[in-house]
Amino acid sequence: MKELLSKKFWIVMLVIAALVGSVVAVEAIDKKSDKPTEPSAVATDSGGKTTEQVARSLYSRGRWLSDLMILSGKADRQENPTAQSIVEQAKSCGILSRYDDEDLSQPLDRRFVARTMVKAMGYKNRSVGYLADVSSLDSDLATMAYYGYFLPDVNFMMHPDALVTSTEYEALLKELDRFRQLRGKTILSFGDSIMYGAGNGGEGIADMLAEKYGMTAADYAVSGAAIGIREGRGHIRDQLKSAISDKVQPDVILLNGGTNDMNWLELGEIGTGFDMSQREEEDFTGGLEKTFWSIKNTWKNVPVIFIRAHNMDWGDDLKERLFGQQALQVAAKWGVRSVDLYSVLNTEDTDTAARYTFINADTENLADSIHPNAVGYAKFYLPAVAEKLINETETRSKL
Repeated sequence: MKELLSKKFWIVMLVIAALVGSVVAVEAIDKKSDKPTEPSAVATDSGGKTTEQVARSLYSRGRWLSDLMILSGKADRQENPTAQSIVEQAKSCGILSRYDDEDLSQPLDRRFVARTMVKAMGYKNRSVGYLADVSSLDSDLATMAYYGYFLPDVNFMMHPDALVTSTEYEALLKELDRFRQLRGKTILSFGDSIMYGAGNGGEGIADMLAEKYGMTAADYAVSGAAIGIREGRGHIRDQLKSAISDKVQPDVILLNGGTNDMNWLELGEIGTGFDMSQREEEDFTGGLEKTFWSIKNTWKNVPVIFIRAHNMDWGDDLKERLFGQQALQVAAKWGVRSVDLYSVLNTEDTDTAARYTFINADTENLADSIHPNAVGYAKFYLPAVAEKLINETETRSKL
C-alpha cells in the first residue's frame, strides 16, 4: 500500500513539474524581446478559452502598458524598466488611475486592457446596445466593442475576466500601429447613408475611423444621395461643391455610392477618355466618372478610395452586383483604389442582419438588413478601410 502511494506521489510531482516548466517556458519566450510583437490583421470575437489558449495568453500587464504607451505616443521606451517604473510612467500619462490596477503581477485580462486603452486613446464612452455581462463598472469594454478591439460573442457577451490570448494581443498591437500611422491626418468623405452612418446615429465610416485612430473627419455624406442625377434625391457631386466652398484640405478622400442609383437609374457605359466636362450624369456610370473627374481636378495629389458597400437586402440582386462591379472598373480607370465589402458581409442573411445592421423600431424592431450598426462598421468596414488608408498614404509619401 505504501509503495503504491509513493508511486502516485511521484507521478503527481512529475506532472506538476511539467506544468511549471511549460509556464516558465512561455514566460521566457515572452521576455526575450522588448519590442512589440508583429501583429496580425484580424480582430477577434469574444468567447470561451481553451487550456491551450490560456497557456498562450501569458502576457504581462507590464509588457502591455509599455507597448500601449509607446505605440499611442504617450511615452518613450524605458531602458531596463521595472514594474514600479512602468506603473509610475503609466500613472503620469493618466493611464492608471485605480490602485488595484497597479499590481502588475496580475494576469492580463480584457478588463485591464479596456480600462487602460480607453484612457490612453482618450475615447469617450460608447455603447453597442445590450451586452449580457458588461455592467456600468465595465463600460470601457462597451467602448472597446464599439471600435472593434473586442467583439461580443453570439450570446452578446464580452467575457471581461478572460485572459488576453496571443491572437488578441497581436491584433491590439496591429490597431495601435495603425493609430501611430494615421493620427493627425484628415479624411474627407462623400457618399450616401452607408458613409453617413444612418444605422449608427449618424456616425459612419469616416467619423468612426477618425475617432478610433486620432484623425479629423470632414464628412459630407447624406442619406439617400445618389451618384447620378435622380429627381428628389441628393446628388453626391453637390457634396464636393460644399467641401470646395469650405476649403477642406484632406490627406485622403473616401467615396461610396450606388445604393440609391441601382434600382432607378440606367447603368450606363464607361467612357474612353478622361475629359468629363461634357459628360451627362443621368446614368450611374456617367455620374461616377464625372465625380472622379471633379475630385481629381480639385484635390490633385490626394489619394482617393472608393468603398463598395456590402451585399444587402435592397432591390434587385443582379443590379446590385452589376452596379458594384461597374463601380470597381470605373475606379480602376481613374486610378482610384477600392475597398470591396460585397463578398465580405452579406446582410441578406437574416441572422447576419440581426447582428450587424440597424434595428428599426418602425418595423417591429427588425433589422433593416441595409445600414450597418456600430459592430457592423467595427468588424467589417473599419479594418479594411484603415489598411487601405495606410497603404495609400505610405505610397503617396514615397512619391
